[in-house]
Amino acid sequence: MVPSKLPCSDLTDVHHGDGFKVLGHSGSNAGAAGTSNRRILKQTMAISIQQLKIRDQVLILVLPLLFALVGIIALFFYNYWQVGRITVSAQNRELAAMRADSLLQGTSQMSEGVRGYVLTGRQLFLDDYNSALASVFQDFVVLREIESDVPLMAPRVENIRKSVEDWKKTWADPLIEKVKAGRSSEATVAMLQGSEEFVGIQTTIRQFRGANQAAAAENRDQSQRIVHSGLISGAVLVGVFALLLAVLVHVISRNISNPVLQLTQASDRLRQGDFDLMLPPETDNEFGVLTRSFLHMSQSLRRDREELAAIKRFSESVTECTSESEVYDQILHAFRDRFNPAQVIIFKLRPEEDFLEVVASLHPLPTDVHDWPVIEGKNSCKAVRMGRPFRVNDVTVEPLCPGRFALPEDGSYYCGPLIAGGIIIGAIRLQGIKGFWTPERESLLESYLSTTASVLSNLQLLQTMREQANIDPLTGLYNRRFCKDYARKLMAMARRKDTSLGFLILDLDHFKNINDVYGHEIGDRVLKLFAKTITQSMRETNLTARLGGEEFVVILPDTGAKACQVVAERIRNAVALMNMPQVNEKPLPSITVSLGIAVYPEHGSTLEEMLQASDRALYESKRAGRNRATLYVAEIERRG
Repeated sequence: MVPSKLPCSDLTDVHHGDGFKVLGHSGSNAGAAGTSNRRILKQTMAISIQQLKIRDQVLILVLPLLFALVGIIALFFYNYWQVGRITVSAQNRELAAMRADSLLQGTSQMSEGVRGYVLTGRQLFLDDYNSALASVFQDFVVLREIESDVPLMAPRVENIRKSVEDWKKTWADPLIEKVKAGRSSEATVAMLQGSEEFVGIQTTIRQFRGANQAAAAENRDQSQRIVHSGLISGAVLVGVFALLLAVLVHVISRNISNPVLQLTQASDRLRQGDFDLMLPPETDNEFGVLTRSFLHMSQSLRRDREELAAIKRFSESVTECTSESEVYDQILHAFRDRFNPAQVIIFKLRPEEDFLEVVASLHPLPTDVHDWPVIEGKNSCKAVRMGRPFRVNDVTVEPLCPGRFALPEDGSYYCGPLIAGGIIIGAIRLQGIKGFWTPERESLLESYLSTTASVLSNLQLLQTMREQANIDPLTGLYNRRFCKDYARKLMAMARRKDTSLGFLILDLDHFKNINDVYGHEIGDRVLKLFAKTITQSMRETNLTARLGGEEFVVILPDTGAKACQVVAERIRNAVALMNMPQVNEKPLPSITVSLGIAVYPEHGSTLEEMLQASDRALYESKRAGRNRATLYVAEIERRG
């Protein structure tokens, strides 16, 4: 059974109705109602997704995967940026700590240089002082460059720089000037007073160095924590990504494999002849298109199978027929049930008379053709003339058949020839509504016509063979075998009805002379003329047969001795008046016939006895001078 296509809105309305029914119950069912509504929502969403094309389904299902992938990449770059930023900060802090060490060394060298110069007055100490001073100011330049990356460090650096400059201006420079001016004693006293300020600068620099070292260590720890948390977050996101990927593969494989599996199973069942198929829903995606195509194909195969089965039943039914009229009835019933036509007319071709005769019709023919239901001239029927079907889908527009026999005033008609073994034996016309004859119907109808033509041809051939087996080929009369079989049936009928049955044996007088003088060909012509004369001298109910040579028999049902004698005299006189064939433009001499008469049951109780009695009566006619009819009597037999 094919699942019907139901839009999502319809499904929602239906389920909402169920939801309202559930809510109308007691409060204990509220949880069940919520669960049912969630299940319904999931089913509706699933159906909504399945309605989409496969590309759109994959896109919808891939979006969460893409979001997860983007999240992983964003987290990676964010952590990378954070670690990079913190690493740079840590490096700057370490550099600041190194410069703080350099400041400590520089300020110490400056102090020692000033002290040495004050105490000794040597230029060497003054050079050390100047060199340390240059190094200290170079450290401050570097620290100012670091300030842009570490803004919080700038005030402290500025304070240290001012302290160093103040110390230089208020302590170092005045001492050096005093030494240069020769006031070494005053410089020595001033040198001792500036030691406390120097110690304060050194302490501030050490604190600055410690702060930067601690900050660098904190940055290193923070970087490690970020890397650690990034690894954990990345692992979580990778797990989510893997889960979404598994869900995606499952959903996509289900949405693809399930319809493919259903189509495969449906194909197997269809191959086994089972048309009760379970197909995927008729959605708007590619599988919906495949479902509709498969459904149309299965319906077409089902119709074809049913049509083949109907043709098979029709073929079996017509094959069982024993007469043409029975076949005609089967055709009319089959066409009426299969095509529902307005009229069916069956024509039989009479080639010897060159016309098509109506032998059967679904409905009575019009009165103007009822008395003479024929198409004169077989070429007047276009289907018979062309040897292929002739179709008119609109009789008011398209050209009609030249025969114009009982054509419909509206609608359409189809005329197909009955061809068996390349020989046309008739035609069938079907009338229907306008535009009824499609190529599919024409193909189906041709199958019926082919079967019909074959069966009719076989029946006609069988009839011909029967006639050839029972008919004398020269005279066209029944032969000796058929005569004996039929005579026994007539005797049985006469016995049941208690009626008489007359037997006449006929023999042409001196027929041997005609064969000897004029030849067997002329003799055959005489026999044909004699047979025709006999049949024209009697009723059609009488049986005439040729027993052999020039001997014939006539059987007369319900006929007594006197009536038999009348018939015998009529035949004898008709033979005497026959127009004999001409030989060399001269007619043959007239010929006579001798007859012997016997009547059942007076002259015998069996066929052999009747033929023997009539033959003895014939012998008596020959002995008495020929050209006469003699009734069998017992005295004849005793006289002989």
